[in-house]
Amino acid sequence: MNTIQPPGPGQLLRRSIILAALFVTAVGTAWAWYNVSPKRFPVAYHFFNSTNAPGWAYQPDPPADATVIESLATTNLVAGVFTAPGKTPFTVFMGTWDAANSKEMSVVAHTPDICWVGAGWVPVDLGQPPSTNFVFDGTLIPFEVRAFQDTSKTHVEMTVWCTLVSGQVFEESSRFVPPANSAGTDTRLLQASSSRNHLRSQFIRVLTDRIPGNGSKQFVRFSTSAEGDWRPALERLRQFAPLWLKLQVTHPAAEGLASAQ
Repeated sequence: MNTIQPPGPGQLLRRSIILAALFVTAVGTAWAWYNVSPKRFPVAYHFFNSTNAPGWAYQPDPPADATVIESLATTNLVAGVFTAPGKTPFTVFMGTWDAANSKEMSVVAHTPDICWVGAGWVPVDLGQPPSTNFVFDGTLIPFEVRAFQDTSKTHVEMTVWCTLVSGQVFEESSRFVPPANSAGTDTRLLQASSSRNHLRSQFIRVLTDRIPGNGSKQFVRFSTSAEGDWRPALERLRQFAPLWLKLQVTHPAAEGLASAQ
């Protein structure tokens, strides 16, 4: 009968060294992927908002309480409603995180696919596309497109949003669709399912596109009622986008080359 002998001190030491080497290699490889000859993006984007949209009156939301501020990790927020006589209102939100505190908050973790679902809103498919391009002074910027039904099931809101990470548009690889048998399911479970979907999407995008997460971040969202056909609602959002948002486009690669010369 063979007796299994416990590993000796020498074997334990070798195993410890191998594990430590594997850990250091993994960490070093991950660091090098983003920092050694980092990917150079030809352009960088930054949004600026305006509360003076022509023909519209802006009403800011009440100041966010301390809990919300702590959760979002920034006070650089814009949230409110644009109204105009005889027109459907627009609800807007914009948050900016500079490079100094960008690590404190994962922007993609606060998209409507997660937050609205957690609040009880249910994603609905009206036939709308998962994303669309909005034009800002000739520059096309992709925005995510979703429709949600409120908890009373009497109102549908179409919302669009764009996430910028280190000046790059962070497009989502998929949108959250609740399971077919989710009726009556605890919203916390749906939110957890959506969060897992987004974390997986985020990991794939950051890894494949080599987008560093230690730069500035922006999240822009606005929405309007989408009763009936989704097309008029999306067109209203498309026309309103350049009224309250201005896009700054810079060319960091060219600027870096010029400064080096």
